[in-house]
Amino acid sequence: MKILILSDIHGNYEDLKKVIKENSFDKLIVLGDLFNYGFYSSDLKDNNIINLLQTYKDKLILIKGNCDYYINYDELGLFAHDVITIPLNNHNITLTHGNKYSKGFLPEYHGDIFMQGHTHVTMLLKENDIIYVNPGSIGKPRGGSNKSYAIFDNDKITIKTIDNDIIKEMKV
Repeated sequence: MKILILSDIHGNYEDLKKVIKENSFDKLIVLGDLFNYGFYSSDLKDNNIINLLQTYKDKLILIKGNCDYYINYDELGLFAHDVITIPLNNHNITLTHGNKYSKGFLPEYHGDIFMQGHTHVTMLLKENDIIYVNPGSIGKPRGGSNKSYAIFDNDKITIKTIDNDIIKEMKV
């Protein structure tokens, strides 16, 4: 199963659309922060980002970010988790935004793969039998990193720039 993992979009519809359109995938994971902190719209039903995610809602696993606190996902026909652990590609994967749980501050129950966003910096490493993944940010990369996302394809995780250059890969 091919999984596209995105985080920290922060209102960047054009790059979100580019990455989604240029990749085939069976599941789409968004690790939160669809918009900027302080952004507020009383009618998100006409928002391009929401409309795009709604078209993939059968494939979508959405995590609520710290900048998404005001979004009423029920009204939009979407559902967002704070933290969830699910089986995918023969692994138990814990998904969270990263503002509450992160590497070094794991929830009591977590999978063998831990995916988070929040820092806007890519991470792909294995420590103490846990693989840590942060796809970085499509909207506002930090720390000298590029706009990026991740692909989890059966037995390999790859982090790429939005121009499809490979940043890091790991067999799992």
